[in-house]
Order: sequence, then structure tokens, then C-alpha cells
Amino acid sequence: MPVPDLGDPRPPYVQIADDLRKKIADGTYPPGAKLPSQKALADGYRTTANTASRAVRVLADEGLVKPHSTMGTFVLKEPGEPEPDPEFVRLASAMEDALRRLDKVEERLAALEQGSGSGPQ
Repeated sequence: MPVPDLGDPRPPYVQIADDLRKKIADGTYPPGAKLPSQKALADGYRTTANTASRAVRVLADEGLVKPHSTMGTFVLKEPGEPEPDPEFVRLASAMEDALRRLDKVEERLAALEQGSGSGPQ
């Protein structure tokens, strides 16, 4: 059945938002993926750019996508996926930073060991 379906009592932008939500959930547009431009969505759904824009706005209000004025609209998460705990995000970021620093220390240590011609004793 084509979207939007003229026999469906829901507004076309709601039908398009629902279809895009399904495509995000099934992996057609995975997290990090860029959605087609609003003009491409309007052409694909055979509707106006304003209707496509409203559909994208619905998904943005739900936190599923993030529109960027110059780069396009990107998928943030899958429907139903909970928002990460801010403390977890902070700790995960700190851990990644510590691991990057540890890698640099290990690289420097290996270079020093090679330069001195002796390994650990």
C-alpha cells in the first residue's frame, strides 16, 4: 500500500513519519545514517516538501533524528531504545579517554625500549 494512503484518515505527514519510523526500526536507516533530503522524501512519497518536513519534525520531536541545517537529517537511535543515562555517557567517555592515553603511553614505552636496545629485565 502506498504512503500516504488517501483512504487512511491520518494526515499524510503522520503516515510518512510512521513509515520512516518503521524504516529506522528495520535498519533501512540505522543509527548514524543520513535520511534522504526533504525534497527527495517529498518526491519519493509523492507529496509536498512541507508535508515531508512535518514528518521529519515529528521524528525529531521524538528524538529519533537530528536535523542539521547544512548537513541533512541523521538517525539518532532506534524507536523504543531508551535514552542513555547521562552519568553512564560521562563515564564511558572518560574511560575511552583513559584507554587512548594508555595506548599512547604503551607506544612511547615501546619506542623507548627499542631505542635503548634492551627490553624489560
